[in-house]
Amino acid sequence: MGYSVKWVVENLGITRDMLRYYEKEKLLPTNESRNPTNKYRDYSDEDIERIWGIKLLIGIGFTAKEIYALMNDPDFDFDTAITKKVAELERKHDENLIYLEFAKSIKFMGRVPTTSKIGSIKFDDFLEYAHENWNFYDAPRSAPFMQMADTLISKAPQEWSPDDVERILEMFENFDAEGMMHTYALHGYYQVISDMKDLGYDSDTVQRVVKLLHEYLVGHNMEPELDGKITPQFIAKYTAPFFLNGDIALQHERNYGKAGCLFIAQALAYYGGYDIDDL
Repeated sequence: MGYSVKWVVENLGITRDMLRYYEKEKLLPTNESRNPTNKYRDYSDEDIERIWGIKLLIGIGFTAKEIYALMNDPDFDFDTAITKKVAELERKHDENLIYLEFAKSIKFMGRVPTTSKIGSIKFDDFLEYAHENWNFYDAPRSAPFMQMADTLISKAPQEWSPDDVERILEMFENFDAEGMMHTYALHGYYQVISDMKDLGYDSDTVQRVVKLLHEYLVGHNMEPELDGKITPQFIAKYTAPFFLNGDIALQHERNYGKAGCLFIAQALAYYGGYDIDDL
């Protein structure tokens, strides 16, 4: 007694349509797999081994034509073929890793990168630029922070493993004094703004603090490409959303609360002449 289609589906994860495809491509014998009594497909041990092998080969990228040649063509060079598949899989792995880190960067920032002016750049060129400039997991300066952020966002402190603790401590050990002071300064500004919720985000006092924050960011800018570009509108469009969307907003909520983050975003947006719904 052989193996039924139902057994193959349940134990090998092969669909009925895929079995028909194997037969259509002559990877499985058609007549020989039929039970002579009831004409149902009935697979032997040899058939099961063949199905297993076919599924594995298709999984690593072999086509039905290549598998047929492997089974039937004595001149088929399997070593060369598998070497090519390994190279293809390594290339795809690298590409997938880039896209994964790119996607995680977008998730962290809470927004999709876009061009400031539609039509000013071809999409493929923009995508290449975005990969290079938005993949924070790949950038030497931001990668340690992103790895630490993954831990802070995904786990409560009591769930941290020894490796998590080591990674976080290493991040702070590598933080230069200037960078640490910059972080504390920003936190101070945001905390003060959050604490003034009762005044209203459009009050003169709150907007004066936002203006001081703006002046601080301009004076301590370390990115040459941003020189002259950190305007009130820039603050509104590229800083306010960090308190509303993405994993970075979750981190801010731990410091300032959800209501505090909303108020900070409203204050920053108003400073640049925007409403948060327009960002």
